[in-house]
Amino acid sequence: MFSKKEEIDTTKIDTIIGKETVINGTVEAKGILRVEGKITGKLNTNGDIIVAASGLVEAEIKCRSISIAGTIRGNIESTGVLEIEPSGKLYGDITVAKLAIGDGAVFHGACKMQGQNQPLPDKDKPAK
Repeated sequence: MFSKKEEIDTTKIDTIIGKETVINGTVEAKGILRVEGKITGKLNTNGDIIVAASGLVEAEIKCRSISIAGTIRGNIESTGVLEIEPSGKLYGDITVAKLAIGDGAVFHGACKMQGQNQPLPDKDKPAK
């Protein structure tokens, strides 16, 4: 999961979407959200998201940090760490501050790293 300094404290989960639960629409949450069921639509939280191995999210997501062990189809904006666990699958574009992808994980999409304000080197100038 996340490094010790940035690990999601799973003892402080505020909301759990159970395995047999299906939500269609917009989900607005505060704190830590664990998804074991299915969410379709939009998912916004000022906290962290944990998508369990049984979780399926087909949504546009905005959050702090996110750990993916299940499947996500949709774009993600994360101001913290986005981690795809070895069992995780992510199909969508991401904008993140930090990215970690485990061996065996699947990621199909484009990645834009936040905080990377340095321009690309000019093709005509030698690298420094």
